[in-house]
Formats: sequence, structure tokens, C-alpha cells
Amino acid sequence: MNPLFNGNRLKLGTFATNASGGCAMTSADGRLQAAWPETLRLAEPVDSAGMEAIVPIARWKGFGGQTNFNGRVFETHTWAAGLAQAAHQAAVFATSHVPTVHPILAAKQAVTIDHISGGRFAPNVVCGWFQPELEMFGAPIMPQATRYDYAAEWLEVVKRLWSAEEEWSFEGGSSRSNARPITQESR
Repeated sequence: MNPLFNGNRLKLGTFATNASGGCAMTSADGRLQAAWPETLRLAEPVDSAGMEAIVPIARWKGFGGQTNFNGRVFETHTWAAGLAQAAHQAAVFATSHVPTVHPILAAKQAVTIDHISGGRFAPNVVCGWFQPELEMFGAPIMPQATRYDYAAEWLEVVKRLWSAEEEWSFEGGSSRSNARPITQESR
């Protein structure tokens, strides 16, 4: 059972344990290095304490400078698949930037991780904000409202891929001047 649906009104977990520095911009000794043994070591107390979630940060480029904050980051879907075998109680998330991860790929990866985890997978969908990262993918920064419209279309495609029985196609973005249309035909 996915612990996100347990009876606890307050859900607890960790965030950004897949990235160097985690959420702390520091050069202090002992800062998170984003190494696989460290990931496993940090997941164990989450599981044993009965926390509900382990959520990664999606980062494609570090911030540079002395510490290069988040300069070393595990890709979130692959990280989640590996962690699903090591953690046995917590929900394992993968974070998808909608402008950089195609919904067909994300949908397929999510189903695979869900099977590996025994139903403990959850997606974390984000719209992207760090321009140098989006430029790496040739994706422009969209106005905030457009980003959320685009994310809604992205999620619609993912949900249809998970549930549709018949072939279908989707074309979006017609009323969103800066959004790239998503087109897919399921076979």
C-alpha cells in the first residue's frame, strides 16, 4: 500500500537527498555529496521511522560558484527505481520538469517504478523556473500562467496513457501562444 494514503493527517518525508548540498547552500564539512551509499543511508531512517515520502529535486545544472550547489544530482526516475528496492515502506517520488521530460516517457517510467516499488511510487510534477536548465533543452521560459496550462496538458496526456483502452491522439497548445503542442498517438 502506498503510505501517502495512510491514516496520518500529517505526512512526513525527506526532500532533495539526491542532490549535492540537498537544500543547504554551504561549504561546511559533512554536506550532502549525492553518492549512492549516502542515498541509501538517508533512506533507512525514513523507512524505519514510518515517514511517508522520499522526494528528489529535479536539477539538470548546478548553480556554480564555490560550492556549485546542486551540481551533482541523480536523475530522479532512475534514482527512484533504485531506491524503490532499498526502501520498503516510504513512498518513492520522481520529479518531472514538464518542459524537459516528455509525458510519454514520464508515464512509462512511472508505471515501471510503481511496479518495482509494489505500488509506493508517486510523481512530483514541476513547471521549471531555472532558465539555464531550460535552455539546455531548447525550452523557453514560459510566462507563469502558461507554464501551469502546459503542465495541465502534460498531466492530461500522462493520465490518458495510464487509463485509455483505445487508441487516441492529443494536440494541445492551440490557445497558448508560448506553449509547445504535445502530440501523441498511442498504439
